[in-house]
Amino acid sequence: MSSADVNEWDNEYARLARVASQLRTRGHVASDSDHHALMNGLSRLGQSLGKLDLPAPEIQRRRRLISHLQQNPQLAQQDEMIDDLAIGVERLKQQSQIIGDEAKLHLNLLSDMESNVDIAHQGLEGETRRAEQLRAEKAIWKLQMTVVGLSILLILLILTGLT
Repeated sequence: MSSADVNEWDNEYARLARVASQLRTRGHVASDSDHHALMNGLSRLGQSLGKLDLPAPEIQRRRRLISHLQQNPQLAQQDEMIDDLAIGVERLKQQSQIIGDEAKLHLNLLSDMESNVDIAHQGLEGETRRAEQLRAEKAIWKLQMTVVGLSILLILLILTGLT
């Protein structure tokens, strides 16, 4: 093959390198068809290398250039996936912080509720003691009334027995 073929190969490689660069800079906007077109063009370039009249080291260098262009879009796609993962991880971090804050709020509410229950329990115990005292006092009052009633009965029996 002639030097015109080598120049044509160089021009096609330069064009595909620009396309690959544009695909990398566009990121998510790049379509699958653009990516496939680039891969097809690079595949044709690789096949046409065997037809060029170049020394083996030059052909190997050009194969490495093609391989580099084939890997870069894949790396860009991986970078995009990593960026998406980073966004997701950041969202998870924010959600976990919100959940942690809410858990602390609930813990404070439960602590307040526990202290209120303790206060209410102490109040109930005090009221129970007072009720027991009232009941005991009421029982003593009944006994005192019984003693008074029996004393009056005794006095009446003594008076009736003397008459």
